[in-house]
Amino acid sequence: MTYQLKTAPNPFDPAALRIAEGFASNSGAEKLLLVLPVQKPNKQAFVRVHPSPELRVLLALLELQEERETYVVPPNVAKQIPGEVRLVEIRLSVTQQGAAFLWPVPLPPAERADNSWNVTARAAANRAESEWVRVTPNMGAQCYDVHVAQSTADPVWPDKSLPELLAIAFGNGRLIDSLDHPVVSRLLGRG
Repeated sequence: MTYQLKTAPNPFDPAALRIAEGFASNSGAEKLLLVLPVQKPNKQAFVRVHPSPELRVLLALLELQEERETYVVPPNVAKQIPGEVRLVEIRLSVTQQGAAFLWPVPLPPAERADNSWNVTARAAANRAESEWVRVTPNMGAQCYDVHVAQSTADPVWPDKSLPELLAIAFGNGRLIDSLDHPVVSRLLGRG
């Protein structure tokens, strides 16, 4: 009778390491959208903008620069603090990596000439409805440069309505609904 020594299996055997297709799908788990930043696109990311008018809205924002916090302000309050708010069109956007965000695209000013930063930001957002774009600041030209990606991949959009998206973005205390709001009180020197 002949005995063979058993050798340990090779831990680097490709058959033992190979992942099956669909492995990364998280077994049907749903990814929850718990945070939705309100921000310009990252200058290193290619983004798309949802083309549907139902997923955009004109509104007033109040931005605290030092804290990097953005608040939404209803029209009745915004009219009382016009120097503190800026008017934007909020547009649902997503990066190639699937990170959703709301892009506050500046509106043309009513009382003065528009600037090239705002003009090129609007052009980039419009172009991003149909193509992946990257938006980078060009300090010398005082505008944004818009780069179009070669990718034709379809974006993956959150399955949420505009009210749901706004609630996620601003529902955590980022709605200024009166002049008594602590942020307004601070800005007006009352507290």
